[in-house]
Amino acid sequence: MPLDLDRYYTPESVARRILECAALPVMPSVCADSTCGNGRLLKAANEVFGGVDCVGIDRDRRAITALRRNNPDWLLTVGDLLNVKRYGRLFAEFIPPTVDLLVLNPPFSQGSRKAVDITYRGDSFKGSVAMAYLLRSIELFDPTHGAVAIVPESLLYSETDEFSRKLLSERFSIQGIANLESCTFRGARAHAIAVQILPSGNHVDTKQFTSSQKPLKIRLTRGGLPVHIMKKSPRGVPFVHSTEIRKVVNRIHESDFLHTEDCLKGRVVGWAILIPRVGVAEKGLVQAVNIRLPVQLSDCVIALECKNKLVAQELEARIHESWDDFRDLYKGTGARYVTMSRLSAWLNLKNVNIEIS
Repeated sequence: MPLDLDRYYTPESVARRILECAALPVMPSVCADSTCGNGRLLKAANEVFGGVDCVGIDRDRRAITALRRNNPDWLLTVGDLLNVKRYGRLFAEFIPPTVDLLVLNPPFSQGSRKAVDITYRGDSFKGSVAMAYLLRSIELFDPTHGAVAIVPESLLYSETDEFSRKLLSERFSIQGIANLESCTFRGARAHAIAVQILPSGNHVDTKQFTSSQKPLKIRLTRGGLPVHIMKKSPRGVPFVHSTEIRKVVNRIHESDFLHTEDCLKGRVVGWAILIPRVGVAEKGLVQAVNIRLPVQLSDCVIALECKNKLVAQELEARIHESWDDFRDLYKGTGARYVTMSRLSAWLNLKNVNIEIS
């Protein structure tokens, strides 16, 4: 089976634009790309910064051969940063004493894996493929002015990379500098974002709670029943998947729902707002509803459970007043989705106290 090299190279115009957006204290003299591919980010660095020494690594031998032929003054080698055992000694001999700026567009493809093993500054944990390359590159090159990287949008928001972000934030701050459309990379269907990673010592999140709204208290409940294992039973309880939220809002009779005998996490009753976990919420369906009989939520539905009608209606109003921000919670490299932690953080800013179940 041929090796999947994840060849979604950065368009020239995009490479120049993101480097022009970067805020640097001084112009870099040495730039490195640990997944350099066809070298477009390094070429853009030469154009934008007025001539730099270029260092490139890539696991595609043919790509490195072509770059050597066209750029004989670049320092280039074949290697895969994630294969430390094979390439560790080579990298130690290859890296120049000082690298000013790291530029990279790492592989995004997870394949069938949800996460990969990552080692960073002595810690071992799991995260996305893109995060693994990013952290390994930062550790290897130790760039003086940080990095400019094109990463899957989920790297900034997913639970998979939550621990990685925490470690990274101990020495760096991360800020988005450009959103990239799905069509940016021909043949790919990834939502990507360009980020700048700046050395900052102990980074402190300066976002402060400033809401003057009265506090609300709710329970956040994620459904626990996947559609594909749901056992149908006419004597069971109504099953609510993300596609059934419309039925709940429109008060469709329970006989029009599939019923299930399963009793898993995510049975709710009473006043609540139901939102999809996967996909993007529709404003018209984010409504306070009174669920009079227990329902079983699928794992793609989150319930914002409220103790009474007044709390539910006030919560609905706060979400609708900040709808663009709420909708922006749905991030993702492929399908858009929201996480419990991201949703909780946003609600806390609206003076909503969360109990998670």
